Amino acid sequence: MLKILRNQCSPFIVQMHYLSGKVVNKQFMKKTKPILLYKAKSNSCSLIQNRSFAGTSPPLITDINYEKLKDFINQNDVLIIDVRTKEELAATGVLPNSYNIPLDELNTAFESAPEKFLEKYNIHKPDKDQKIVFSCAKGIRSLKACRYVADLGYKNLFNYTEGWFGWESHK
Repeated sequence: MLKILRNQCSPFIVQMHYLSGKVVNKQFMKKTKPILLYKAKSNSCSLIQNRSFAGTSPPLITDINYEKLKDFINQNDVLIIDVRTKEELAATGVLPNSYNIPLDELNTAFESAPEKFLEKYNIHKPDKDQKIVFSCAKGIRSLKACRYVADLGYKNLFNYTEGWFGWESHK
């Protein structure tokens, strides 16, 4: 369904409703929000990018909790990266089987050559399809890390939303 809305500030706002890749009537879409394709700004319209339309592909970033992280810790194919600073790690502790790549180094780390990545962090640079869990103190910086790495083409990204403080509270 294509719906055109008008208001006094802009010529139009276009909304499309998707279900399994097909445009459907809005009355069938009570559980999902419409995808806003054009948003009015003063006297112009700008395109809003949406990586995934409903029903066409899985999300790039998945939030996980303590139980799911415990499962991932015991799997050999999952890379757990803590993006806290070295000082934070020294003051609080580290997650089991995790590697530290501080958030301010993440850009250069994931854009570097695999040999330099291995030399600096003592782990192989992950493949674009490898499962990667990001963690920090409270789940905010780890989400930033997920978003950055997703923009580089990585697909199986997980954000541990509870962070180190959540991990400690479960012990």
